[in-house]
Amino acid sequence: MQKSYIWSLPTRVFHALFAVFILLAFLTDDDNLLQYHAIIGYSIFILLLFRIGWGLFGPKHSRFKDFPLSIKKAKEFLGEMLTDKSKYVGHNPMASFVMIAILVTVFLTIVTGVLAFGIQEGRGIASGLNSSFFREMELFEEIHEFFTGVLIALVVAHLGGVLVDKVLHGKNKTLNSIANGYKMTDEKEDITVNFYQKTFAFIMAVLFIVFLLFNLNTPKNVLTASVFKPVNYKQENSLFVAECASCHTLYPSPSFT
Repeated sequence: MQKSYIWSLPTRVFHALFAVFILLAFLTDDDNLLQYHAIIGYSIFILLLFRIGWGLFGPKHSRFKDFPLSIKKAKEFLGEMLTDKSKYVGHNPMASFVMIAILVTVFLTIVTGVLAFGIQEGRGIASGLNSSFFREMELFEEIHEFFTGVLIALVVAHLGGVLVDKVLHGKNKTLNSIANGYKMTDEKEDITVNFYQKTFAFIMAVLFIVFLLFNLNTPKNVLTASVFKPVNYKQENSLFVAECASCHTLYPSPSFT
């Protein structure tokens, strides 16, 4: 077998960031961390844009047209999975289907997350919908949770596929290729990344970094800001503060929230 370079650096960096930020999204899925959850969601969207572009005009094996998306090929692959036959240098049919499903599910999760964030919390780019009839339905929040569950199942399937490949086809070094880009193949085959692909990857990397830095330095912006203006209850209830608050604790009325 030959050692072939099949996964470019941008592909591997995307894969690592995609996995890390999806994990962070799950870890920040808490009412007290919604702002960070939203920022992470937008960051994943930038990664998703890169992967779509990379899938359209990236290097070989990363392009969607090179994915063996065929039910017939998937059946053949499953039938030959226990053998040493491995004619797929890049993604195999099952991995291709799971990868596409993950990308689509992540997109739908982000869209429904933005809508839920705006409708239920009155924050972000969809905050204008907070006053609509959708607020009482909690529809998009439930849909967002549904797609989150689907994504978990797909990630488990992806990890399961990696484990099965490691056990049955360990000699191909597929798991190692995720880190170093090299896989053992029947015939030597090295990919190349041209100038335009490198430029696209560089622009997307800069966009991703700038986005993160901007949100760290400007936590309240159009992506996360609330439509509700902060209320100074002490100023609006000056008489109460002057006459009663010296002995009683000042609590805002639920009608003001």
